[in-house]
Amino acid sequence: MRTPRWLLPLFAGLLTVSTAHAGRASDAALNALVEGAKASHSDTMLVLRDGKVLASYNRPGETPHAIEMMSATKSLVGLAVGRLVTEGKIKSIDEPVSDFYPEWKQGQKAKITVRMLLDHTSGLQNVPNTTVEIYPAPDGIKLALAAELSSPPGTRFSYNNKAMNLLAGVIEQASGMRMDHYIERTILQPMGIPGPAWNTDGGFDHAGHPYAMAGWKATAADAAKIGELVLADGRWHGKQLIDPAYIRAMVGQSQPFTPSYGLLWWRRGADRKMGVSAKAIDAMEQQGIDRVGLEQLRPLVPRTFAQPSELRPALTQALGAELPTLAKDIKAHGCGMDDLIEDRSGPIVAYEANGYLGQYIVVVPQAHLVAVRQIEADPSYDGKGPWPYGYDDFTARVIALARTYTSDLAVPSP
Repeated sequence: MRTPRWLLPLFAGLLTVSTAHAGRASDAALNALVEGAKASHSDTMLVLRDGKVLASYNRPGETPHAIEMMSATKSLVGLAVGRLVTEGKIKSIDEPVSDFYPEWKQGQKAKITVRMLLDHTSGLQNVPNTTVEIYPAPDGIKLALAAELSSPPGTRFSYNNKAMNLLAGVIEQASGMRMDHYIERTILQPMGIPGPAWNTDGGFDHAGHPYAMAGWKATAADAAKIGELVLADGRWHGKQLIDPAYIRAMVGQSQPFTPSYGLLWWRRGADRKMGVSAKAIDAMEQQGIDRVGLEQLRPLVPRTFAQPSELRPALTQALGAELPTLAKDIKAHGCGMDDLIEDRSGPIVAYEANGYLGQYIVVVPQAHLVAVRQIEADPSYDGKGPWPYGYDDFTARVIALARTYTSDLAVPSP
């Protein structure tokens, strides 16, 4: 029986932590990471530098086991597309999706490319809550193929699980095998990672199509290997699994709308900052979107926030009763509340795969660091209110550790 998370403070003495390089300047940053793992009731955390363990944490009573990586799965799928490009089975990421699904050769959908699925600019209609459309659907690929367009392809960033699942079909069409089988054979097995029991639209493992939006299960050690593959520009133990040019494109800025996103990997600045965009407010007002609600957000424009957990309450407080009206009107115009937020971070220094509940794979190339944090769902959590066991500043703490190893890493602005 697992120890309930709320009882963890009573069992603090049972925590198992191993750290390296005692007495060095990195100790304080490593300890901060470990303490954050404890405070956020993490199941596992692992930090590597040059492939060697700096810190390892496991929840008391837990033995290392595979944990569902949620949306961090997307980042592995992005690497699978890179493998197909490397093999020549996908001509380039700018190849039209209609090459794999000819029914899209007519109309606006003919303009949708593989890149647009990778960087969330396809324009396909999507309901963010996956329990509304995706999980009830018997076939996630057909659901995506049948979706209407909410915006012209390539004109705006909108995080899109429905469009993401179409990549499972593209990979299957290009490789001739189911996506999870292709990933297992061409990426995981060569890296010594066990094949996953992948979550699918027909159950688990052998039924239906695997979701591309989530579903990969991995231990912290195996998830860290994926980070090391990115760190090594797609090379693993002397074998080039993925073209280095693709890796560079994957972690680069793919579209102008959201500089913090590449191709299914997030790009993190040396000093993470975000705020409400005055430019976005002006643009939405010109579209005729709820002026009352938008004007209530203007006092937030000068403020800068370090974490989404700081920004969300500020938005809620500023809008008050106007929040549902504004959100509904923004959605009716084919936009999302996220379109109001701008990234004010410093220079990009880290790449991140992340997922629901707080799954992370973080890569800091300049410091040769890879860090993983995992957490499983808590049966006692009733879904009311925000998830209480996130680790929102995990990447920021990893970057702080990286600064102790390299003077070249950008210094955050005051």
